[in-house]
Order: sequence, then structure tokens, then C-alpha cells
Amino acid sequence: MTSTAVAPAVAGGAAAAAPDDAADAATQVLPHVVPQDVGEPRVRVLGVRHHGPGSARAVRAALDAWSPTVVLIEGPADADPLTVFVGRDGMEPPVALLAVTADEPRRAAWWPFAVFSPEWQALTWAAARGVPARFIDLPAAVQLADEASDEDGDGDGDQPQELRTDPVAALAHAAGYEDPERWWEDVVESRAADAAPFDVVTDAMAALREHEPALPDDGSSDAPAHLLREARREAHMRQQIRAALREGHERVAVVCGAWHAPVLRGRLPAAAPDARLLRGLPRRKVSLTWSPWTTSRLALHSGYGAGVASPGWYQHLFTCTDRVVARWLVEVAGVLRRRDLPVSSAHVIEATRLAQVLAAVRGRPHPGLAEVTEATRAVLCEGDDALLAHVTAHLVVGERLGTVPDDVPTVPLEADLRATARRLRLPFEAAPRTLELDLRKDTDLARSRLLHRLALVGVDWGTTETSRTRATGTFRETWTLLWRPELTVALVEASPWGATVPAAAAARVVADAAGSDLPGVTALVERALVADLPDALDGLLPVLDARAAQDGDVAHVLRAVPPLVRAHRYSDVRGTRVEALARVADALVVRACAALPGAVTGIDDDAARVLRADVDAAHDAVRLRDDPSGSELWWRTVSALADRTDVSGVLSGRATRLLLDAGHLDPDEAAGRFSRALSRGTPARTTAAWAEGFLDGGGLLLAGDRRLLGVLDAWVGALRDDDFTDVLPLLRRTFGALPAGERRAVGTAVAQLGTAGAAAASDDVELDPELVRAPLATVLRLLGAAT
Repeated sequence: MTSTAVAPAVAGGAAAAAPDDAADAATQVLPHVVPQDVGEPRVRVLGVRHHGPGSARAVRAALDAWSPTVVLIEGPADADPLTVFVGRDGMEPPVALLAVTADEPRRAAWWPFAVFSPEWQALTWAAARGVPARFIDLPAAVQLADEASDEDGDGDGDQPQELRTDPVAALAHAAGYEDPERWWEDVVESRAADAAPFDVVTDAMAALREHEPALPDDGSSDAPAHLLREARREAHMRQQIRAALREGHERVAVVCGAWHAPVLRGRLPAAAPDARLLRGLPRRKVSLTWSPWTTSRLALHSGYGAGVASPGWYQHLFTCTDRVVARWLVEVAGVLRRRDLPVSSAHVIEATRLAQVLAAVRGRPHPGLAEVTEATRAVLCEGDDALLAHVTAHLVVGERLGTVPDDVPTVPLEADLRATARRLRLPFEAAPRTLELDLRKDTDLARSRLLHRLALVGVDWGTTETSRTRATGTFRETWTLLWRPELTVALVEASPWGATVPAAAAARVVADAAGSDLPGVTALVERALVADLPDALDGLLPVLDARAAQDGDVAHVLRAVPPLVRAHRYSDVRGTRVEALARVADALVVRACAALPGAVTGIDDDAARVLRADVDAAHDAVRLRDDPSGSELWWRTVSALADRTDVSGVLSGRATRLLLDAGHLDPDEAAGRFSRALSRGTPARTTAAWAEGFLDGGGLLLAGDRRLLGVLDAWVGALRDDDFTDVLPLLRRTFGALPAGERRAVGTAVAQLGTAGAAAASDDVELDPELVRAPLATVLRLLGAAT
């Protein structure tokens, strides 16, 4: 939708302006709007752009100049009691007002504040001078009760429709700007002076609002939902202004989004229509508090409906009073130098000059982020977009986490977490941090238990790096910690389970087990053990016994064994009691061995691949458990599976490989089975499936055993063209799954087949006893053998 009221103001204006007149051209759209009657001098409306540094600077200057006796701010009216925390020690933006419904904690709304937010500057100005500050928007209890206002539950209920989606874009287009961000930055955000054109911006918004459909005079609820919602919000704002005037305040400052300013300034209309519009609105019981926020989350559309794509840049614009571009590029240079890149002061000087030239060529009054970014890419990053992305992530956006005072209202669960984290010296940080834990140390063990307990209640503050943990043994864990604002909501959601982290985790895990199958219950048992929740184990073991007795799915039985066996090891590492679990695990192994022969009959290769993963996991668990009777029974089952010809080769080939790796099958016998499986009488796809299962354990076996490699090479060489085409995808999948080093070793071995190198490789090599004595003794000592 175009704005015919403002378009004539820029005819022949910004589009044709010379660079020297760029500042005038950028603002030319505003003075040509016919001003409205300013009305009552006791009220001054400051229409702003949410999270705008220029607006924030101008608001503070206007408040200093006018000294209001009360400051009214767009925000949920029921958050007024929380304004007392503004200005206290420990309250450092970015922070956010958080509203959570009592009966549905997942339904929440956020109102974020940065240091460069005009609303935050108004709050801190009032707090520093003892001036009352109040929020005047619809209460959060009403906004969260309005399903249409926030269908996705993310708190962006004040998103306007049509022009209200981005009224700044309409003004920017009227001024000849394709990018509304650039227009606003030129007109307001980059202004050196503190004065901002509040009145003319409001007049321009008034002209835009003339093109919006009006609400019916009777305030009918049949009006479009977005119109009715906005009308109610603005009616509530006017009611709050009237209340401040009735209290006798001589100077009332109103800080609100520029879109709302036209209907709040001047002489207010009669109160009766507003009262009718607000009568009988539904409410929900909500809890409000301050919550830490992050700079990166400011880039998302939030409760103010105004995401900031470059919060780091805006923070710089707000805090830097001179040589803005040069000082910014100095910070960029620092970021790059920390990556050991050779960035000198000459680079900074040249980049500054380039940004200024680009701004002049484009007719901009000052270099903006676009010009500075291009100068950074060309000069400091030398055209490397990866380096530019690093600068953007660390500086343009940033990842700083705000803080709130300890006495801010919160749920008991969050208070317990913060106290525990403080005791364990685990800071809440917005940037990822790797934490290496040695479970033999009391503090590290307590940290591990806390993180595991939080994961059980859905608060994923830390994630484990499984591969590294397995590589270093069960006495060590590697975590990556990252605190995100939404975890505060997760804590509120988890609070019904208990007032402390251990109590909540224990209650949640028992409740989850009631609706889980056998593998799910065993996984919960393992997680409860590592989280040291003995009360939860008392509730889990009866459920585990019941599921183990009832579940006849062999896949479920196989999947249930590994968590129980792994849990058995924690008796040594964590001091937990797991004797009962060994009994259940042994019983499940017996059931798996009894059910497996029938379960593998008649399944196709795809189903066999799924079952193969379960067999592999159970096999590792049986070896880890090392129970003599269970192990003997398992090996008999695997041996019988390897001998069968009526099952998928994926399974029989894998069983053969398991026997070979464990020493239960002679290498010559394994080579014979491999040769028979790859014989000409067997269909090519069946043969390829057997080879896939056999080679799944790793390719180094082929590289080291030339007999097996020769059999496979001869089979591939003898395939007919159509058979080769048919099995090629299977072979590619088999060898593609091997690590790169193993593929290279197999390729080298294949290249040596039938060559002198192969013969040489197969010859016995005489070793000098004197040379090998010392390393051999070391190897034997490492293996625990006598030397």
C-alpha cells in the first residue's frame, strides 16, 4: 500500500538529491506532512522505533529537557511492580519482561530491552530521578488470554497488519529509499544531535493511519481481530494517560511505538468509548518477572515486534559519540587480530576512507552498516566472506547475556538452580563453553549430576559430546554449555514437578516411564542413575519388571539390554546401587537369545539393517557385562545365525564377522565362508548384502587379510554388467560408510593385488631381535603381560 499523503512531499526530492543534500533529502518526507493539533501541553508523546539507538538517545535528551513528573511506557501494565528493579546492582541489559500463564507455562510472552532501547532509557531515567514509571499497554493477563493476539505463543501479539507491519517502509519508499532500515538510520539512528523529530514522525504516522480501515463506532466485536486488538491496546493506553492526569501530574511523558503516537497525543477523546471497548476482556492468571536476554535474540521479532538484525552495531551507535566508523573498525580489527590475522592500523584507516566514500557516492549523510560492512569485507577481510561472517557473529550481532538481581521474583525451581550453579561455579553464559568433567572429583561429579537432572526436566543447558566421552572412558564427560533465554520458560514449565532440581527430575522421570515402552524405560533407568536419583529408581524398577515381562518385541528387548548394562558400570564410577539391574539385564539377554532366531526369519534386507544395529548394540553390551552363562548363550545364538542360509545376508554376514573379531571363528574358516557367500551360484544382490554385513565392522580387515580381499576382488571382477549395475549402490554404501583412512588402506591393498608389491608384502620379514626387544617389552607391559 502506498502513502499518497506523503508521496508528494518527495517528488523530485530524495531520488534526485545531490550527495551534499543527502541528509535533507532523507528527512524531506517528514516536514511536508501537515502537523496536527498538539493539544494538551501537560502530555508529550515520544513516538519511537523499538530498539533504536537514535530514538533512545533522543528520548533521554527530551526527558532531560522537559523533566516530566511521570513517565508512561508501552509495555504490559501488570508489570509495574517490576520497575523497582531497574537501576539496581545486577540489572544489566539485555533483559526481558517475561509473562507466563499459570495453567499453561509453555504459553509465554517476552518484552525485551537493550541498553539502546528507548523504553529502557526512559525506565533508567525515571529510576535515577525517583520519577514514577508505569507501563500502559494491555496487561499481560489480557494479552495472553487473547488467543488471536499470539497464536504462536512467542509474545509478538502487537504485530500490526498491512501498513502497521512496517510503517517505516512506507515513509522510506516515499523518501526514495528502497531499504527502510537505511532511511530510518539516516533520519534518526545516525543523527549526531540528540534532538529527534518526534512531532513530525508522529505527523507522518498519522498520514499513514488515514489509509487504515477504521473500527466501527460502536466498537463491535465483529470487526477484524487485528483492528479490534489494536483499538483495545490504544484505548488502554489512553485510559492510563487519563489516570495520570487525574492524579495531578503536570508533565506526563509517553514513550511508545511511533505507530501509536498519533492517537495518544493532543486532547484525548471522551473516555466512555474506550471504557466500553475494554469492558469484560478475558484474563488469565500470569506470573511476571525479569529474565536475562541475549543480543542475538534481539535480532528476532519479539514482544515489541521489532527485531534488530545488528544489535552490536546499534549498541555502538548508542554508546559512541564521535568518530563512529573509525572506532567501529578498530573493534573489527581487534576481532580479526584475536584470530591471529595481520590487521594493521593502515587497514583501519583505509577501510574508514572507503566507507566514507561509499556513503558519499550513494548520497547518504553518514556511512551506515552496509558501507562499513563492505569496507570490512574489501580491506580488513580481503574479500573473505568466512572472515566477514565471523565479524558479524562476534561483533555485529554479538552474544552477550544480560543479568538480573538475585531478588527478582522467580519460581522456586529456578532459584534452586541458580543457587546450585553458583555453588558449583557454573556461570550462565550466552556463548558455547566446553566443560571437561572428571567424575572422580566431587565438584565435577556434582556438576555432571546437575546437568543430567536438568536434561531430564527438559532444561537443556548442557549437551554431552558422546564420542569424546566414550573415547576417554566413563570417568570423564565432555559437555557444551549454552544458556538461552527460553530455558527460563522451560524452568517455569518444569516447576510443577518439584521445588528443587533433584525433586523435579525424580518426579518427571517416573511420570515419563509410565508411558514408555521397554527400551524407553531402560533408557530412563540409565539416565536416573547417572543423575543420581535413588528415589526415582525406586519408582522405575517395578515399571521395568512389568515391561520386561510383557514386551515380546525382540527389537525392544535388544535395545533394552545396553542401557542396563551400561548402568551396571556406574556402580564403580558414581557409587550408585545397581545390583537389581544386573538381574533384569541377564534375563533380557536370555529372552533375546530365545526370540532372535524366529525374529530374523523372513525379513528383507532393509528390515535386517535396522535389526543389525540392535544386534550390534546388544552384542557390545553382552561383552561388557561379561557374565559367563549369558555370554555362552549369546555366542551360541550368534553362531547359529551365522550358519543360516535362509536369512538376510546382512545378518548372517554380520554374525560371521562378530565371531571372527571375537576369536570364535578361525580366519581360514572365515575366508572359506566369505568365498562360499560370494560364489557364482548366489544371486548378486544376496551376495552384496552378505558382504555388507561382514564388512560393517570395519575395512581394515580387508586391508590386512589379502585372502579376503582377493576373494572380494575376484567376485567383483566376475560380475556380469547387469549384475554389477545392480549391486553397485550396495557396494558404494558399504565402502562409503568406512572412515576415509580405512578406504585409503583398502584402495592401496587393492592396487597391490597381483603385483610384486603384493608378493613382497606377503613374504615373511626377518626382524632384528635386538631392535624389537625394547618396544616389544613396552607393548607387553601395556597389555599387562609378563616380560
